[in-house]
Amino acid sequence: MTRRVPALLVALLAGLGALSLPSAPARAAVLEVTYSPLSLGDYCSAKVDSSSTIGFHNGSVSCYRWSTGGSGLTYTGGGSATAACAYFNPSAVFLGHAQGAGQALICRYSV
Repeated sequence: MTRRVPALLVALLAGLGALSLPSAPARAAVLEVTYSPLSLGDYCSAKVDSSSTIGFHNGSVSCYRWSTGGSGLTYTGGGSATAACAYFNPSAVFLGHAQGAGQALICRYSV
């Protein structure tokens, strides 16, 4: 019996040591959100020019308003894709952006 006690103590301590080892950190999930040209219009109106109604992403954000008489679009200024992603989701950790279909903006966030 006296030989079993030290062996049990060693096994118990080894088990407790294994439980206290730090585990691998959890991987953060990546969230991708697509913002259409109409959504980009909200960013353009708030941050570029208040008359902006639509925005397109083609490497950078270009902002436009409808021309008088409905004859097309008038350029109102340029914005930053990174700033647009931060504008739409200010509490998230921004990872990057990409070009979406129809000149939409895809923002990647860590959640």
